[in-house]
Amino acid sequence: MTDRCLYMPHPENTLKGRAQRIFRRLSYDLWRRELKRMGLQKHTRGECTIVDVGCGPGFLLQCLEKWFPKANIVGVDANDQLLEVARVRCNNVQLLNGDACSIPLGDQTADVVFALHVIEHLPAPALFFSEARRVLRPSGRLIIATPNAAGLGARLMKEKWVGFSDPTHIALNNPSFWRRNIVTSGFSISRDGTTGLTGVPWLNRMPLGLLHWVPTFLWGTFPWNLGEAYLCIAIKPTN
Repeated sequence: MTDRCLYMPHPENTLKGRAQRIFRRLSYDLWRRELKRMGLQKHTRGECTIVDVGCGPGFLLQCLEKWFPKANIVGVDANDQLLEVARVRCNNVQLLNGDACSIPLGDQTADVVFALHVIEHLPAPALFFSEARRVLRPSGRLIIATPNAAGLGARLMKEKWVGFSDPTHIALNNPSFWRRNIVTSGFSISRDGTTGLTGVPWLNRMPLGLLHWVPTFLWGTFPWNLGEAYLCIAIKPTN
């Protein structure tokens, strides 16, 4: 699913590598707060399983194992090179080579399934939603993020939009499309929305960029459809 040139991180001992790590941790802190609200830190060791599908080089995995040391953390990716980077970075994480549409886990074995900027790479995203529902326990959470093809960045930048710069983005859609597919796949949406305006280059330069980066770090999503990325937390029903 992932490509070395696009997704291999900067070395961690470089200035770019440190900046990349700090930025990711600020971005992912939204998920720490969401998982805490779910009560994950109350689980005893080994009773909670968090899966990161399309984990790449392990940015999120590093955060998860630090935030939830009692949980079983699992990373899944189809790229062995990226998995090897994740293996070096992470201390207590299970790493599996696998496809998002055929997750190598048993039925009802996960409490949370992440897929951050993954579904836009899939020829059949509905297969992933079905797989996520299969591996999640009742009341488990599916958490996704994906570029918003209906966002202001895409509308203003058109063919120069950053979402189109990745040739593996083959399933770019709008929030309504994803909401419909998530619900049709048997989930109920707990919270969703879109982010800021990072896809508009002149709005993304500092210090102007602080106007949307700071609110995004603090709140994650907003109740509008024009942001750069669509984020969603969905729940698998108990029956």
